[in-house]
Amino acid sequence: MIKDLAVGFEKALRQYPSIVQDNYKLKDGIYIRLDVGQSWENQKEIFDKNHLIVSAKEDAILTKELLDWFKERDYFSSLIDMNKPVDGKKQIHSNNPFSLFVKREVFLGEKQGNKYTMLENIERYLSATDVEQVRKKWLELVPVLPKVKNTSEKNSKLEKTKQSELEELDGLQFFQSSEYAGALEYLAHAERDERIKKIIEWYRNNIKELITFIGELPFKNYVKLFFVISSQEVANSTSCRQSYAFEYVLYTIPKIYNSNDYNRITDEELIGLPSFDMTMNSKKPFMEHKTMRVQAPDRVLLQQAMLVKEATEWLATAQPKYATNRIGYESGFVPPKGKIPREGTFHVYMDGKYNEVHGFENVPFPPTTSFDVVWGNFLELKDRDGNLKTYGTITTGEDLQKTISNKFFRGRMNNEFVHNEPPDVKNKEFTAIMVALFLQSRQAFHDWLYKGTTLSLRSIFEKVTLRLLEEQLIHVETSRSADLADAFNLRLSIEFVLNEEGGNIMADRIKNIITSLREKLLGEDLVVCSSDEEFYFIAGQLAYYLTQQSKAEKKTGEIFEPFLRAKNGQQLKKRLEDTYMLYKHGISSNYRKFNNAFAMVMGYVPEQGNESSARELLLAGIFADNLMFEKKVKEV
Repeated sequence: MIKDLAVGFEKALRQYPSIVQDNYKLKDGIYIRLDVGQSWENQKEIFDKNHLIVSAKEDAILTKELLDWFKERDYFSSLIDMNKPVDGKKQIHSNNPFSLFVKREVFLGEKQGNKYTMLENIERYLSATDVEQVRKKWLELVPVLPKVKNTSEKNSKLEKTKQSELEELDGLQFFQSSEYAGALEYLAHAERDERIKKIIEWYRNNIKELITFIGELPFKNYVKLFFVISSQEVANSTSCRQSYAFEYVLYTIPKIYNSNDYNRITDEELIGLPSFDMTMNSKKPFMEHKTMRVQAPDRVLLQQAMLVKEATEWLATAQPKYATNRIGYESGFVPPKGKIPREGTFHVYMDGKYNEVHGFENVPFPPTTSFDVVWGNFLELKDRDGNLKTYGTITTGEDLQKTISNKFFRGRMNNEFVHNEPPDVKNKEFTAIMVALFLQSRQAFHDWLYKGTTLSLRSIFEKVTLRLLEEQLIHVETSRSADLADAFNLRLSIEFVLNEEGGNIMADRIKNIITSLREKLLGEDLVVCSSDEEFYFIAGQLAYYLTQQSKAEKKTGEIFEPFLRAKNGQQLKKRLEDTYMLYKHGISSNYRKFNNAFAMVMGYVPEQGNESSARELLLAGIFADNLMFEKKVKEV
């Protein structure tokens, strides 16, 4: 997953080496810069120039020089995650001897059940950064090479020679020609050991006074301390910065892989299981190959593993959380100049709580998706002033998703609907069938709205949306026929985009039927249905007209359920007839439009049952402006 994204990230890193740190954010807490050469009593006088208090909920005025100084060193001092600490007791959360990250309650001794004093925690932590302890971690990174068995075969000489050469690279010598040689040279330098001894001595002499002072300050979460080596390095911190950078490498490289048990040396290169894409520790060996000679599902070079780590950190800081971020293969990391390239896109969904990747797709389409949905009025609906409704054109994915969500899913398809939990069933608001339809179609809608591909949606859109409208009409109390009629128009408009031929055919059918029926209902001679389509549409018109004769104060969509449950034309006619008998007292016996419509339905025997396109036309008849309520336009 992320290693695919790291290819483009590497190119951006060459152009902008600080791309990760530029987006890095400090956690809540107090940040203090300390001089190991001065006592805390002396440093209190210049405390204001050497500390920051960071709070995400409060806007603080932060000095840029201090902010940049702390951001850089905080990044270099942070753990990969809490499962890979330097301090085995996990009381201290930093990774090198020059910094100290401690939770407030632990540092101030406020945590209940503390087994160790703060000084004991510090001494244990600093002992873990000792040169021999760090060297041991690096040695664990390089696998022990298996011996080649004695054999008389000719090609065994080549294998023995290669084995001998690799064995000469034993231990830390393996890295002497790598880009990490400088960090190992720094590790072996006596100056580092002297600095650690000075830091231990400083804590022993000053920790009590520092705890008392910090305890009176208003901050939350972390206490973070950072040492410079001398007063001169406060002003010119080049040497200090390099020390932090080396310490970052010394900590990170031995812990960059998921587990060093899977490390191998191939062509004199170290490869291992990446730590940021998969879980294969002893408690959660989900991805282990059980029946193959190779247990690890993937291995990457050391440099690639570092790239994956940095790319993941960039995702966690530079991209919005709880959102599908569309990242161009190259332009996603660096803003493109001029015309946006026609490149593929990584679709990455980051969880905001744990900064984990919950969704990742490599999509061979550009990151921008355009839409042109002309929302037509196929049912010839009128507004309150008697004018034909106009809806306009939907051109953005955001507007289209919001409209689909409101019209078909009662607002449940907003935000990251494909990654979030499905909506709950709510009586008379969002039924179990609607939840099932949501789950059935959400990936297909996501493919269209986020990728611009209609392939997966085409085959299910017509059936799903028709069923959603029917379900809302019958079982959702707050649904209004007018809103569902708008949704029906939207449905036909989208269908035209997804399948131009099919959408156009249904839209033309409805238009032709309305025009034909308008003339027939006013006719004085005998009129008949000319097709099944016309039968089901006028049946829907009759169902709506008859039910509106009810004097009930509250009419719900349940009144249409008997008509929708009819399996065929005969059952539908019987239910229309029964409804007429209930409300015939409110209908004038010489009302021509109704009489013509009723005669057309009762005198026709449809071949098609009440399903598929017939059912669609029945609903269209219910939702369309009712022709029997339509006033005749006077000729001028």
